[in-house]
Formats: sequence, structure tokens, C-alpha cells
Amino acid sequence: MKDPSFHNTIIQFDFKLSGQTTDLRLVTGSGGHYNSVTQIHRDHFQVNTPVDRDAGLVPAQLGECVRGSRPDQWQTMTVEYWGDEIVAHLSDSEFVLGKHPIIDRTRQYFAFQFDLPGASIDNVRVWAASGQREDWSETRKKLAKAQANRNPVSRDPAERYKLAYMNLKSRLTLEDQAYRDLVARHEKLQAALHADYAEAFVTHKQLGKRIAKKKQHIKETDPGFKIMETRVHKASRAEDNYVLSQKPELARLKEDGVNRNRFPSELGLVRAKLDAAGDKQLAALIAETARLQAALEARFPEAFESVDAAIEKRNAVRKSLNNDPEFQARNKTVADAGKAVKDYEHKASPGLTQLEAASKAYIDSLKSSDAK
Repeated sequence: MKDPSFHNTIIQFDFKLSGQTTDLRLVTGSGGHYNSVTQIHRDHFQVNTPVDRDAGLVPAQLGECVRGSRPDQWQTMTVEYWGDEIVAHLSDSEFVLGKHPIIDRTRQYFAFQFDLPGASIDNVRVWAASGQREDWSETRKKLAKAQANRNPVSRDPAERYKLAYMNLKSRLTLEDQAYRDLVARHEKLQAALHADYAEAFVTHKQLGKRIAKKKQHIKETDPGFKIMETRVHKASRAEDNYVLSQKPELARLKEDGVNRNRFPSELGLVRAKLDAAGDKQLAALIAETARLQAALEARFPEAFESVDAAIEKRNAVRKSLNNDPEFQARNKTVADAGKAVKDYEHKASPGLTQLEAASKAYIDSLKSSDAK
């Protein structure tokens, strides 16, 4: 849908989990951000809300419901939005009821997402909701009670801790001003420290952007870069053209609106077979591309610095600050503020300590098994 705009609404769609798909999502959002995610797995479905830093909101799971695994069978999902409430249901007994401020927004897009190929979507309907049912207050109480009393989704200890911690943070963020103050203090101290010692705290993502920006600047200011890069691209295309010449019928996939995405995959399979068979012409073409790429990187090494190398430089800067008393004092203040947040969370949910310990023991057991 182009330029949709809907607030109180009902979305309904038929779906079928087939093939490799294990995760199907209906996503709604506005302003370039999500505001609700109805997530369907093979054995359950759930409703999630995302982070909204501008509004001071953190992610939450509003509810979940076990569903029978029905591979290759069509089902109908209905998702109803009204104000800050959402109800997603497959049947009278299979439903998720939720309430969150982020739901109470005008939705400007929706999308379906899949983790892996195989699922199908059909009969998508969107209606404007005209009002709530007259007995909604009583019905809501019945649904909430049924949702609270039903069997939870089976999860391993690490997943249980992660979910419990996420929902605790969400609840405290929405309801507890003292908690919000502690978090705000920690974030303010941390942001100031990171700003004053930027090179010690630059992130992996930021380093990648720096390298990309540097490469783009060189490309725009040095004609030699573009000339050499064009030679690399031509050599790479020569490889593809040779592989295609061994199975020219693949060319039709490039013109097929349905199957054109298969073209690179099928071409890759042919390339792999030629490579495994020791095709000398393909090997020569690959070697020429590699030679040209190596020459380009040797001429402009700063444009091809690896993120790993940049991270090593950052870590060296961070290590050098171990002898800086001012940095150490400020870093300790940030750590203490973070610990205050953690302590508050554990006091607000006494069972969190046990869940965290069980999660750690479970993860350690997996690592031990992998080591063997």
C-alpha cells in the first residue's frame, strides 16, 4: 500500500508456514520506525513492541500464545488496534491481548517479513475500526485472566531470562520515575565520557562508516582510484560472463520478473561446479581480478583498512587511558551508576537473580559441550 494512514484499525490475513520459514511477522509503523510486531512461529505467536529512543521507550513483549504446529495449512490471523490496545487472534482461545503507549499511533505502513523462504500470505484486508464493543471492559478482564493463567511457551533458561529482563525494563520505564532517573543519570554520565574520549569508545558501526566515507572521498577526489576500480569491475564481469557462457539458458532468469532473483544463485552454483572441477579458464579470470584488486588496495591502502584493524587501534587508545587518573575516576562513576540501575532492577524483581544464574549456567553448559 502506498502512503497508508490508519490508527484504530483491523488487519486480517491468511498465512501458511511452509518450506524453511519459522518466523513470519506483520509489522506496522510510522515515521520510519516500527510500533508493533505480530510474530508467528511454528509453535506459538506473540506481540512485541520495539524501542523508541525519542519517546524513552524500550522493547517489550505484550503477550504470547501457544499454537498447534500446522505446517502447510492455511490459517487466518486477525489483529485489532484501538487506542493503546492490541488483540491478535487465530481463534477464541488462541489470542494475545496487549496494551502499550507505542500502539496508540497513526500507522503509515505495514509489511510482512519472513526469516527464510517458504511461507505464503493471501487475502490481506485492512478495515478502519469504527468503535469498541459495548462489553469490552468485561471482555478485556476475561481475556487478560485467561492469558495470565494459560501455559507459557516452552523456552530454554537463556530465553526465559532475556524475556523476563526485557519486560521488567519496559515495566519500570513506563511506571517508575525513580528507575527512569537512575537510567537517565547513567546514560548522561556515559554519553559525556564517550564524547570526551571519543576515540576510545568509537563503535564497530562507526568505524565501518568512517572507512566507507574515507573510501568515497578518495573515489571522488582521485581519478586514479576510479580507473583502477573500473578495471576490477570489468574483470569480475568477465568471470560472470564466462560462467554464463557455460550455461547460457540462465540468461532468461534475468528477464523473468518472478525468477530474476534466482539468477545470481543459479550462476553461483554453476561457478562452484566449474571451480570444483578445476576449470583453468575460470581460474585465470579469478586470478586476474585478484591481481587488479590487490593493485588497487596497494595504491590506496587507507580506503581498504579493515574494521578489525581499526578496532585494534581503538583498543590501544582505550588501554592507554588506564594510566589516566581523570578517565579512571569518571569511568568508575559511570560503572557505579550502571550498577545502581542493575541493583534497582534486582530489587524490583527478586526472582531475576535466579533466572540470570540459570541462564549463565545454561550458556556455560553449551560452551562446555561445544569445546568437547
